[in-house]
Amino acid sequence: MKRRTIEEIAKTARVENTHTQMGIPGWALRRRRLERLATLLESAREPVRLFTTMECYRRRERLALRQAGSPLSIAFQDDALRREGLADDSVGAAVDFFGLSMREAHALLCDCGYGGLALIGRPIAHLVASRARGLAAKRSIAELRFRLAEWLS
Repeated sequence: MKRRTIEEIAKTARVENTHTQMGIPGWALRRRRLERLATLLESAREPVRLFTTMECYRRRERLALRQAGSPLSIAFQDDALRREGLADDSVGAAVDFFGLSMREAHALLCDCGYGGLALIGRPIAHLVASRARGLAAKRSIAELRFRLAEWLS
């Protein structure tokens, strides 16, 4: 394998910094996108449907899950999120786009974490939105490092 610099590779391939996109750090982008999802869910006119027994699927099948009326299908209907790169309304696309771990995706999107409210027909859009905002508020190590460097300078 021949070693090359980023400048050499950039001549033949598109090179992107994975830590920033559009000049925004990854943690800030994640926060903004999750906040947008929460806003969309709160203003949804249709009932929000969650995935059932998401944890029972193998990882590959779980990443391919889609459902009409899910928080992900509501997000995919938004032009702004699609322009930013939301590929489709699957769990895998959401994990990539919103920067979620599989555990976070399960906690946000599966009905088992909402105490059966989805089963008795109660509106849960606001609960899902609240959980999305909770995920958005989580501080990452990268953000703490950025804040510390900003404070020290």
